[in-house]
Formats: sequence, C-alpha cells, structure tokens
Amino acid sequence: MTATVDIPDHVRDLCARLGDGVPYAVKVLARQLADEPRLGKRTGRIGLYAVPIDGDTFDDCPPLTVRYAYGPPLAAEGQLQIRDVEATGPLPATSDTDDGQAPDPHLEQIAARQVTEAWQRIASWLEQNAPASHEALLPAATEQDIDALAQQLGVRVPVELRALWLLCAGNQDIPGAGFFPDHGWALMPLDSVRAVYRRQSRWQQDHDDEESWESWMWKPSWIPFCSWSVTDTSYGLFVDAETSELGHWDDTAVRTVEDKSLTMLLEEIADKLENPRLATGYRPGLIGERLVWGPPSDEGSAILWQPFTG
Repeated sequence: MTATVDIPDHVRDLCARLGDGVPYAVKVLARQLADEPRLGKRTGRIGLYAVPIDGDTFDDCPPLTVRYAYGPPLAAEGQLQIRDVEATGPLPATSDTDDGQAPDPHLEQIAARQVTEAWQRIASWLEQNAPASHEALLPAATEQDIDALAQQLGVRVPVELRALWLLCAGNQDIPGAGFFPDHGWALMPLDSVRAVYRRQSRWQQDHDDEESWESWMWKPSWIPFCSWSVTDTSYGLFVDAETSELGHWDDTAVRTVEDKSLTMLLEEIADKLENPRLATGYRPGLIGERLVWGPPSDEGSAILWQPFTG
C-alpha cells in the first residue's frame, strides 16, 4: 500500500535554510517513504520514526536526520507526515543570507560591540553589588559551540545573540533571583536553548491544522535565550533571527513579538542598574548578595528585599 506523504510548509522552509540541496534530498526520501513508510527506525513515541540521509549523496546537503509520523495515533491511516529535519553535520558553506544579501560586516561589528559594552556594564555591576549572581554566570561559549547549535537548529544565530553567548553562555540556577526585569529571567544554557527550540517546534508541528494558529505558532527563526528560571522554561524570551526583534512565549502557548532588540534590552538593564533612581517599572534590588528585580510579589521575599539606590 502506497502512503500519502505530507511535507508541511514550515518543514520546507527549514530544509531551504539547511542547504540548497536539502529540499531535493528530502523530496527523494519522501518518494521512498511513500513506498516504504516504515523505512525509518521507531523512536520513543508510538507512530514516530527517524531515518538518516547521507549528505555525501546530494550536493549542498549536510548529513540529516528526518523524523516523521506514520499512521495512527499521530496521522490518519495510510498518511505520513514529515515533522522535523535536523542537520547532524556541518552545513554547506554559503556566502549570502536567505534574502540574497550578505550581512554588512561593519554593521555587525557595531551590533556586537554594543552588546559587549552593555553586558560588560551589567557584569561589572553584578560583581560589585551582587556577587552571588555574578558567580552564577556560566563561562563564555566558543564559536564552535554556537556554530554546532546553529547547525542543529538549522537557523543562523544573529550577531547580537552570538556576541552575548561569546561573553556568557547562560547562568546557574539561583532561586528567587534573576538577571532581567519583570521579577527576573534566567539566561538559558545552550543545552536548554536546544531543548526548548525543539519542544516548541514539535508543538508547532502537532498543531499545524488547528485554527487561530497565529497566536501560538512558533517560527523556525525564533531562538530562545532566557526563561523564567534555569529549571522552568514554560515562560521565556526569544530573538527572531530574521529581524533581531525580541518576543516572548508562555505556558498558554501565546507568543508575542515586541519592537525591541536584544541590544536595547541589555542597554536598558545596564541603565537601570547604574541609575536606579531613574528606573521605571521593576527596580533593581538585593536579597543578600543576589540581584532581585522588584518589589517581589511574595510576602517572604518582599520583607527581605532591599531596593538598590546606588
């Protein structure tokens, strides 16, 4: 029996970003799967399969793992849907971005310098005033770490986010403390970035056919970088790799894009820390040696919290 194979639009878009030869490679695989729907190996979930593609077989194509659903309970009888394509090796070299225009090196240098200067102001403040929070910062990522993550996600890491990760690749968990206003957010370690991106992408795949998708959709270009805490990733912020705009997600599956960049956010935080009397909204404060944005909402923390006045 020949299966009907569906490749959703967001998967096609992902294939195009992974390499010029990837759409064709996946199309060839789709023809094979139509005749041999159980070609792949079963994964942990019933009805889900994974099959590799040898990148050497196709031009401009990295080695891939393709995950698909076949038959009930995830698809109708005789239906097969390709749900995810992951690069498992280096992406093909490319000189241009997706819109055909190479990034301006001068503008990228300026953006990286702005992020670096803002983060150094934040880190310096933490070291002097909130040493427990400063000690929780993880070491910088390497260029190779970030490139490997980009390959696994299939999306280019924007220069602002790359600059931040080259200074600090997340933080350890500190209960009740946070680095960003709105009662604090945690910088996500790269492993958490990878896990949340894949979880949100799977959610998108599982709900492609539902109505009102625009309110909960997860675009492939959205890269998460901080969450409610290191252990609680039900809320968080992401950077749109295509526009550099920030956005947030929550546990009700609502996603909102804001007219603000990562650079603007970091500069705003640095300004609030250095000039707390001019801060509006959430204000920097301390509980012991931890930075806590407040006033805290819970009574216990509110008693201990001391606003930082400079």
